[in-house]
Amino acid sequence: MPVIPINLDLGNRNLQIALDLDECHSNEKIIISYLCNGHFYEPDVSLALTRLVGEGDAVVDIGANAGFFTIVMGVLAGPSGRVLSIEPDAHNLSRLRNNISLNQFRHVTVFERPVTDKEGEVTFFINSDNSGGNALWDPAHYPGNQKSHANPIARTMAATTLERVVADTGLAPPKLIKIDTEGAEQRILEGAGGLIRNRAVPFVIAELHEFGLHQMGCSQASLRALMEANGYSTFLLYPNGALPKLIPPGTMIRTHCFVNLLFSTIEKVGAHWQEEPYELKL
Repeated sequence: MPVIPINLDLGNRNLQIALDLDECHSNEKIIISYLCNGHFYEPDVSLALTRLVGEGDAVVDIGANAGFFTIVMGVLAGPSGRVLSIEPDAHNLSRLRNNISLNQFRHVTVFERPVTDKEGEVTFFINSDNSGGNALWDPAHYPGNQKSHANPIARTMAATTLERVVADTGLAPPKLIKIDTEGAEQRILEGAGGLIRNRAVPFVIAELHEFGLHQMGCSQASLRALMEANGYSTFLLYPNGALPKLIPPGTMIRTHCFVNLLFSTIEKVGAHWQEEPYELKL
């Protein structure tokens, strides 16, 4: 498929990016379907990023895949900002690097190893059903993943912690961390150390993947408890970009689809959602 040009009309800023996506790859086909219908991919996350990431910001994209969110963050942060993009899979890495090069982003740093709660060897599983579903647990266990069950692919990789990666790459204190790692979100945040202590990073966006969390020995309750212990409140992001919904401690989110959580404070969320959502045009 030809390169897809995307125009981000933010009202006070008009930004352009381009994405090279191939519908032969399942993860990229899903992104294409959103874009071709005039929508952002994962609009709840995309619309939140347009509010939270500004020029000069340092941000982190964990589970970067083919690079959609890395590129969106890159154009929002601009050349004076910096993006740390973390993706361990070789195929996704080649697609990610291609899109970074296509947009001529020199302020994006790619890190090629998994991050988790501690340093050491981990088993990284390739999802043969969906290249966006690689994980630190065997995707053959996920209902319906027949290809992964029939053709298991696992690689031993050297993992590290997010705190170490941020320090080693010289990244300024990030304003935002986005995590989409099929259930490894809590383990990654446990390895964030001082980044989340006392809310040093103001905003964390994490997918709520209950099945994956369980495979990693975690749960929605334990993930939220970790963040609440570090001073964060839990918010649910809406696909239309509306004001995120505050979820009180002890109130569980029950859904049959994947949703994204925003960890922050009432004050900081209020500062970025001071009015009704504006219309964004692709």
